[in-house]
Amino acid sequence: MIKAQNLVAGQWQDNLKASTFHTLNPITNKPLPTQFQEASSSQIHDALIKASTIYESYASTSFKVRIEFLQSIQKELNKSSNDILKTYQEESALPSPRAEGEFQRTIDQIQRYIELLEEGTFIQPKINTSGPDLRKILYPIGPIAVFGASNFPLAFSTAGGDTISVLASGCPLIVKAHPYHAGTSALVAEAILKAISYCGLPKEIFSHLGGVSHRIGGELVSHPLLKGVGFTGSLSGGKALYDLAQKREEPIPVFAEMGSVNPILITEKRLLTDKNLSETLANSIAQGTGQFCTNPGMIILCDPQGISKITSKVIDHLSKMILPPMVHINIEKNYLLQLDKLQENEAVKLVRTSSSNSAIGVVSAEDVLKNKKLTEEIFGPFSLFVECKSMNQLKDLVKIIPGQLTATILAHKDDHSELVPLVTQLKNKVGRLLFEGVPTGVAVNQAMQHGGPYPASTDGRYTSIGTDAIYRWLRPITFQDCPNTLLPPILQNENPLKIYRLINGQLTKDTL
Repeated sequence: MIKAQNLVAGQWQDNLKASTFHTLNPITNKPLPTQFQEASSSQIHDALIKASTIYESYASTSFKVRIEFLQSIQKELNKSSNDILKTYQEESALPSPRAEGEFQRTIDQIQRYIELLEEGTFIQPKINTSGPDLRKILYPIGPIAVFGASNFPLAFSTAGGDTISVLASGCPLIVKAHPYHAGTSALVAEAILKAISYCGLPKEIFSHLGGVSHRIGGELVSHPLLKGVGFTGSLSGGKALYDLAQKREEPIPVFAEMGSVNPILITEKRLLTDKNLSETLANSIAQGTGQFCTNPGMIILCDPQGISKITSKVIDHLSKMILPPMVHINIEKNYLLQLDKLQENEAVKLVRTSSSNSAIGVVSAEDVLKNKKLTEEIFGPFSLFVECKSMNQLKDLVKIIPGQLTATILAHKDDHSELVPLVTQLKNKVGRLLFEGVPTGVAVNQAMQHGGPYPASTDGRYTSIGTDAIYRWLRPITFQDCPNTLLPPILQNENPLKIYRLINGQLTKDTL
């Protein structure tokens, strides 16, 4: 059964005076049965008071305990998989293969953190015994709020990469569930709660709060006991939370992953020789009904002769596709409104398909250079094709494009020697630079970077995908001339955890 209440410090709390809301089925646009309660101010306060009280206890848990906890979450999710997947599809209208694939990705992400904890060196133990005895590790920063994303009901939600990185780090967690898939989130929250109980951990380490009002997010971020925020969503939403956090008496970090057009830049030779290019681009534009944060929202073509038929071929491919509806009517309305506004621009030729809401725009580089607003994201199955007359004009475009999650250079092998200046430009603009394929599809491993210079994210030094995401919730602390018995086990002379430590510049498992 789906819980309609809010989970406050490990307890489902009924509040008969609460404002209520329903999720919608995107196919019918009709409300689903469960009437969810919106979190109250007192529930938010209670969740943070109790999370703060238990913080030191949870931060001090061993890696072994956290491994068992994450393994228990995996088991409980698998036990509930049928209900979770059924509700996922009712709330999102995403097809069964996508639902099952995202569920497995969620399980796999948890596994990567289990492996990280087993290896142990992520907290970077460093010891220097010449001069004062200095011993340094990374330590959990305190209670963290994570905002579920609208476009990934599992992988970026209640047991997604953000949340599991928090629990693996040793920080208590408060999830603000996304209202578009509140039922899916509640089922996952119940699985996490069962894992907490099974492992004998304090229930106060986890809260799950719901609601449609911006008040909830504002009160969470403004609460003096909160120590950090994870967010995936729009530029306006992420920037609003960031600004709130910086106005606090004690500012806190907000790691927001926001808007990105993920430009694909195509050289003339690649444009004329790659026979599969139009189909590849169309599939990427339409994937997930255009609701991936790595959707290629801008495709920049170097076509000096003006002979490429790529745009008409892409439209032909898109016209043959039947896409699921977007995950919520509000997202679809906003997308269509943005297309209508774009159509008012005489410089842009907008081509829509009759089979779905997919579309492309075609515009000259000269017009984009005159109107920087054309570089802004339109969230949905859309891409703006920008026609350049030369590589120099393409480079001029790159200068005005703001920070991005990704950029892709698709070039012919004969072009490689001429790409160094372009690569140099793009390195300062993006978090991930591709040279083959398309940006949709993100590998979950330690080498992945999912974050880029503003406005792609609020701090381009960090990632929200891959196990390096854990570093958002840790800070360094050094113990100077500390008695051995008072040191954290990982820094003690005996190295009881038997992991690698950097001792006087040498990586070793030796004792002292």
